[in-house]
Order: sequence, then C-alpha cells, then structure tokens
Amino acid sequence: MLQVYIGSDTMLDSDIILDSDYLLRGSKMLIAADTINIEDSIDERSTLSMSIIDERNQLSFQKGQPVDVYDGEELIFSGVIETAVKYKNTVDMVHDVSCIDWHYLADKRIMAKAYENEPAGDIIKDIITTYLADEGVTEGTIQDGPIITEAVFNYVPITDAINSITEKAGFIWYIDYDKKLYFMERGTTTAPFPVTNKDMLKGSIQLVNGNPQYRNKQYIKGGRDITDPQTQYFKGDGVNRTFVVGYPIAKVPIITLNGVSQTVGIRGVDTGKQWYWAKGDNTITQSNNGIPISTSDTLKVTYQGEFDIVVVSVNLEEIESRKSIEESGTGIVEDVFDDMSVTTRTAAFELADAKIKKFAKVSNQLKFTTDKPGLKPGQLLSVNLPDYGINTDMLINKVTISTECKGQIIWYDIEAVEGPQYESWTKMFHSMATRGQAFVVRENISEEQVLVTLEQFFKTWEQAETPNIFYEIYPGANTLPGVLPMFDPADRVKSIALVSDTDELVKKPITKQINLGTEILSTVFVNSYEGNGSIKKVRWYGGYFGNIIVDEQVFEKTKTELEAIQIDKIDIKGW
Repeated sequence: MLQVYIGSDTMLDSDIILDSDYLLRGSKMLIAADTINIEDSIDERSTLSMSIIDERNQLSFQKGQPVDVYDGEELIFSGVIETAVKYKNTVDMVHDVSCIDWHYLADKRIMAKAYENEPAGDIIKDIITTYLADEGVTEGTIQDGPIITEAVFNYVPITDAINSITEKAGFIWYIDYDKKLYFMERGTTTAPFPVTNKDMLKGSIQLVNGNPQYRNKQYIKGGRDITDPQTQYFKGDGVNRTFVVGYPIAKVPIITLNGVSQTVGIRGVDTGKQWYWAKGDNTITQSNNGIPISTSDTLKVTYQGEFDIVVVSVNLEEIESRKSIEESGTGIVEDVFDDMSVTTRTAAFELADAKIKKFAKVSNQLKFTTDKPGLKPGQLLSVNLPDYGINTDMLINKVTISTECKGQIIWYDIEAVEGPQYESWTKMFHSMATRGQAFVVRENISEEQVLVTLEQFFKTWEQAETPNIFYEIYPGANTLPGVLPMFDPADRVKSIALVSDTDELVKKPITKQINLGTEILSTVFVNSYEGNGSIKKVRWYGGYFGNIIVDEQVFEKTKTELEAIQIDKIDIKGW
C-alpha cells in the first residue's frame, strides 16, 4: 500500500498524510482510488500524478510543496508539487496534483561560471558546492569522466549546464530522492535481482525491435569555427585608415608595419594603441593619431578568423548493416542538428559523434510488468527469457508505478533496452566516456563573447572601526589634529585589488561610483586578461593618495581568461 506525505516532516500536525486506500488519522482527505502514477526515465524528470478528494473543501496545494511517496518503508518518489488543478465533481472538491522530483532544485537555479582543463566530475562537484549545496543537494556517486578543456556557462539554468556536460561524456545524471546528485556511466549500477518470466505479469511481456531516433549519419550545423593563422598584406594610399581581412577576426591579430611591431587594442575598449580590432569584425583600423600608410609601406596582419561550421559523423558499419537489411539503396539514415552554441569544429565533431554513438543502433526493447519493487532507470538488469531468445544484460530506461484494487496491489511497468550485439552496455558507455578526447562546452555564449560574472560585497561600518571611510574631522576652534585618517567623500573608496596568497594579481581604479553620503555603491570591471590566477581575497583602497587599505574580504576563486568579473560593493554608514 502506498502512503503519500505532503508537507514538512518536522511539523506532523500540519502534514497532510494520505493513503491510497483512502483515510489515515481520521481525516476527510483521500486519494481517489488508483489514481497514483509515477514515471521515472533516464535523462528525464521523475513525475507523480494523483487526484485528491477534498470532502471538506479545506485543502490548498502550492507549487514547491514537498511530496514523499512510500511503498512500505521504501521511498519510491520524493519531490515537489508542480501544478494543482482544483475542480468539483458531482459531490466533492477534487485536486489533480502533478509533481516533479528533486531535479526541481537544479531547474530553479542559474549559474554563470567558467572552467578550464578540469575533469567533468570535478565541474559537477563544484556546481554542487557553489550552487546546489544551499538547496540541500549533496554528492552521490560522481565519476571523473573526460577532461573538459573549456566550459563556459553564461547565466544558464544549472540543469542545462549539467545536461551539456553529460551528453558530451555519454553519462547520466540525476538527483535521487535523498537529494544526492549522481553523475556516472550508464549501467554503473546493477539491478538488485535478475528477472525471468516468473517475475513478470502474465501477458505483459513485449519485445519491440526498432528505434524511432535511429540515424547512422549525423550532421551538425549552425556554429562557427576558428581558422588556422591567416596572413594578409596591405598597401596604403595615404588616406585610408581601415583595412579588410578575409574572415571575421576571432583573436588578437599580430600587426607589423614595414617589419616593425605595432601596438594593438580592442576597438571601443582600449586607448593609446596604433591599431584596433573587434571580435566578429573583419576590419582593422589605424588610430587617428597615426599617419595613414602610403603605397611604399607594407602592412602585415596575421590573425585567426571565424567561419561557419558544418560537420558530419558516419557509422560505416551501421550503414552496411542497414543496406543489407533494406536489400536496396544506400543504407544511409541521416539526421541534422542545429546548434548555434557550437564554437569550434572539434566541438561539433564531438557532438555529432556523441549522437551517433547514442542513436546509431537498432536493438531490442523489452517491456514487462512486475510486482517486485527495487528496479530503477539506469540499472543493468539480467534478463533470461528463452522463449524470446534473450539471455543478457539490459539497461532499464523507464519505470512506471501504478496501483490496483484501491492500492492493495502495486505494479511496476519496466522498459529495458538491449545493448549492441558485440559489446555490453558497460563497455560501450565506458568507451564513450574514456576515448581520450577532451571537450569544449559553451552554453548561451558564443566564441567571440567573454563570460561576465557578478560578485557582490557588502559592509556596514560601525563608528568605532579604524580606519573608517565615514570618519570626518574638520578644523574648528576646539578641534585638535587626530591620529586617525580622515576621508574626504571623494576619497572613501578609490580602487580595488584582487589578492592571491602573497601578491596582488591586479589593482584597478573604481570603474563607476555612486556616493549618497551614507551609502556608497562602487563598481569595478576586471577584464578577462586581468587578475588571472588563484584569488584568495579582494581589497579596497581609499584616502587622498589611494594607499590606505580600508577593507578586505575573503574571495576565493580561480580566474582564467575565459571570464571577466564585475565587482559591486555597497558600503553603508551604520550610525
């Protein structure tokens, strides 16, 4: 018999406790007989739906309310309410409640962060520590997976970030009913028991051969790649200051004039340079302070440009197999996938290869119903069905739970897929995850963009603190010189520094400041090429000469050239 708990386990008096066989604790609230349905699939959210009868019209359900479902002492669903629809049948009020599992915690959080040359599993662990730990999520099994050479997530849902890494690695991930996050190869977990026809409801066994998403030739298009270094030469006319190269420029160009190196800056950002460029633009521009080059001058520009990507990955063995089965034609089954987030040819091939390995197979799918609990998606299930020619391991990809006879019988509908003919699921997915390639992941950000993360700091100043940016003494008849520094309002916060264990990695003046007298908002923008390394703290300077450390706060971060940082700080006068 299933039991459903809605509400906080720590406040039993306010809990709504429902029983699939109607009533518990004398309440007038019950689940309509056999309306509970739980679905759990690989790469998808677990869902729960049920109808609750509210005889006294006193119930109200809200999005985000916790829900737990038990089969005896085994927790078989845990999550939150997603939607609740209230209506009246002929007699009573009814609530149709839909719930989702604890992936909800990853769905509702946004992340902005960049990683470089880290194992996929380490990135997942950092996501848990940085974002999900506050939601109660802890580490389950986190396997290392492949090396991610570059991963940039530009204010995307955490779910999307983990999905991107997972697809490249050929892994699965999920947050279980105890709020533990797992990131591992498919088939890592073995089912708690093998099955034969004796474990299956008579008449429920179906063996399906086919794959609606099958393809053996995969195109990826929509993104851009970077060229090898290109060199172009230009002659001037004594007037023109702008020169056009063959591709939109992707990275800082190297420019020489008559063999002499020139200074190069970003157009609209840098000043005091001889030449300027911009990502995604195919022009370089001479400074207005320079003398336009003439026909006797030689301008040399070496750069890397961008070009549109179309790649294809092919499984020749599968094509030949299809050709033999179809008995005519090419045997080719094609699919095209548009992905504007792909920013290198290598990343496009990786994506195409991952999709081919996932979908270039037609294998047996087994469906059956059992009353034995314990089978879950992602498990390797040992199946022995001689009548169907099956005696092998199969990967469970879906479990659906329902009840019958007013909850007295609980059924588990299982869907499992047979691995490729000549290798096990474990070997197949292991080879996908460890084939020696490193991956690039960029979500919601193109190659010419830099991730900008926002870091916020606050301080409320007490009158007794020294030094104190709000401390002011002005000359008067009875005022003697003090020993503490006094800060003119214009000198309270003048610059910041990012500090490692021993050194200041970068020191920058305030980019923008709003001074309201008793409250100061200071903003500093640290570029992608500044302050890179292991940051331990951030330091603020003030005073007339800008050399007095007025505040220092812990700020642990490893910054790379993949990201810039906007640092905001609010200083408040607390008296």
